[in-house]
Amino acid sequence: MRLAALGAALAASLCLAACGSSGGSATPPPQGAPTLRHPAAEVDAALAAEQMRAQLVTASSLYGVGQRADSQAHMNAAAAAYTKITDRVRRGDALLDHEIIAAFPVIAGQIVKKEAPPTVENRMGMIQGQLLNAAITNAVSLSTRNDPTLAAQVTLDLAREAQRDYAVAAKNVGSPESRHAFQDSFGLFTRALAVIRGIGPALGPERVKAIGALGAAHNDGFPLGVLQPKSLQVAKVNADVARLEAAIAQRFRVS
Repeated sequence: MRLAALGAALAASLCLAACGSSGGSATPPPQGAPTLRHPAAEVDAALAAEQMRAQLVTASSLYGVGQRADSQAHMNAAAAAYTKITDRVRRGDALLDHEIIAAFPVIAGQIVKKEAPPTVENRMGMIQGQLLNAAITNAVSLSTRNDPTLAAQVTLDLAREAQRDYAVAAKNVGSPESRHAFQDSFGLFTRALAVIRGIGPALGPERVKAIGALGAAHNDGFPLGVLQPKSLQVAKVNADVARLEAAIAQRFRVS
């Protein structure tokens, strides 16, 4: 694996949000949806990459607690999410695209063999971190990544998808459908929180409100982490997401 090249990509694009951290209190941030200033295909690619990361987060968390079958299901979902950006990545770096695709069957084999969690989680983390950072660099231009409204929009989209999944999970707690929806929600909220933290300075006076709202959603909704509790806190999670929406709308006029 080309660690030198990937290290450079990591420095250039530590996460989707890192490049969009400009625009603090001294400089008014851009206003309105990122598609007003950047290609919609790039905005869609950024969201797809974070949805893929959400599935990888969940897969890794589940493998760590011995839920191997569910972990593999989320790895399959991550692979499906990657198909949304593979063409853009391949045009920029065909070898990188091959490395990402090839990693999935390797991990599937590790799961079948019941390899030690640190070994499997490290390989999942390689996709989630270095490989996807490099993929985003190829799929999303620097100017788009530098716009903090991109991270704001992606945060909202992830949080709303997580909110919907959480509501589905609450309908028939204990069923496979409920469990899988809960796991999806966990990964999405986890990534939404990571993205919004990445643009902390650009949030200006709304920083504490936005990050606090998502942190509360994560704490209220997932007291046992990726493992589903007996009762779900739908009203609290909905209120937390509403506070996030208000903070982002106030700062960026993004909805």
